[in-house]
Amino acid sequence: MSSIQCPACKEPQEINVSNCTNCRFPFTGSTQEKSKHIAQFINKKSVINDAEEALSRSKKILFLISGYNFLFILVSILSSTIEVDVFSISINLILGLGFVICGLLLKKSPMFFSVFPLGMILCLYTVNFILDPDLAMRGIIYKLIIVGSLIYSIYLLQKAKTFNKQFSS
Repeated sequence: MSSIQCPACKEPQEINVSNCTNCRFPFTGSTQEKSKHIAQFINKKSVINDAEEALSRSKKILFLISGYNFLFILVSILSSTIEVDVFSISINLILGLGFVICGLLLKKSPMFFSVFPLGMILCLYTVNFILDPDLAMRGIIYKLIIVGSLIYSIYLLQKAKTFNKQFSS
């Protein structure tokens, strides 16, 4: 039997169908209906581009956080006025390495390596708040931006995943 390619999702379809079985493109619809469907499909497909940009931002954020942790270690070690706290240095080293690893592996498993560092950050902020509420409130705007950006990245990744499931080609 003959087949045609859907102009929206590029899936092969039988020649006698009225709508694409994959994306519901109206083969028998008016030119306006066809144009409207393709425009909506393209708009939805931009979700994938948004998710890729969000991954890039998340990677930068993770490297920025790890850089901050390593800077804290360096200042703690080099400063003669600050008593060297081995526990704090160890925690910051572990967190810094964790953020670097998550940033490097973000493309391999985007959802996991976005959710895991978000959990680490939220735990760190919670512990900081319990130990010293005043210290935890310093830089709250930056903390909210970091957490908000990671949450938004996770949201976009989920939207892209849903789109890919619906219109995999």
